[in-house]
Amino acid sequence: MKSLDAKLLRDLWRLRGQVLAIALVLAGATATFIMSVGVHRSLSATRDAYYAQSQFADLFAGMTRAPEGVVARAAALPGVARAEGRIQMFATLDFPDRIEPVRALINGIDDGGGARLNRLTLRTGRLPSPAAPAEVVVDEAFATANTLQPGDRVAALVQGRRLTLAIVGIGLAPDFIYALGPGDILPDDRRFGVFWMGGRALAAATNREGAINSLSVTLAPGAVEAEVIRGLDALLAPYGGTGAYARKDHLSHAFVENELLQLDAITRVIPPVFLGVAAFLVYAPNAARSGW
Repeated sequence: MKSLDAKLLRDLWRLRGQVLAIALVLAGATATFIMSVGVHRSLSATRDAYYAQSQFADLFAGMTRAPEGVVARAAALPGVARAEGRIQMFATLDFPDRIEPVRALINGIDDGGGARLNRLTLRTGRLPSPAAPAEVVVDEAFATANTLQPGDRVAALVQGRRLTLAIVGIGLAPDFIYALGPGDILPDDRRFGVFWMGGRALAAATNREGAINSLSVTLAPGAVEAEVIRGLDALLAPYGGTGAYARKDHLSHAFVENELLQLDAITRVIPPVFLGVAAFLVYAPNAARSGW
């Protein structure tokens, strides 16, 4: 064995504690980086695949009340590939054993269960039957937080009318991965949930036959988002339009994107911290011996 090799082995043995600590720190940095990058890429790909499968819309718009014919007019705007309208109504739920108020947003869905934008995916149960107008599907997070399941019934006050809603399914949709109630800062799955009811049943319950108050749009390839938004705003202004907005401003998507950004920050910030600690461990003993 060469003398330099022997000296190296002696130094490594003498500094074995420091060497082991540096190795563990570097291993932690490498593992954190690989894990964070892998999880971030996997979650991003899963989100994109789910959005595509569920036909998550590109633009959204709300209004006070508009005739169903406005959907065809929106679809004819330059840059619009598809437009669909529905009814959305807030309701107050009555849980006899609860003191705090519980609210829900009821969405009208296609009675035929056909493919639509922001498509509802069933986790268990079935879709509401057109012959039973009080049937609903409940979003999975709200059902879990309130121990609801198919077969349960919930009393709801919708526009001053009391309805007894029969839960027939548990599901989720891309526009309500995070459900945020009006005035809430953070999602609270125990006090706010999302329901889906047959479109005709919800229209009859809210006296909105032939009308909508929510519009979803997908963009054609090459469309300019800002121009389509201006077109939608002009179209919906006579009907009390509240302003169209893009997917990036959608509350549910914003929360999902923020979670992914936090994970990406871990990927970028934590490994350099580990490497800095390792560098400190390498040079600290030498600095101490030189009198620093």
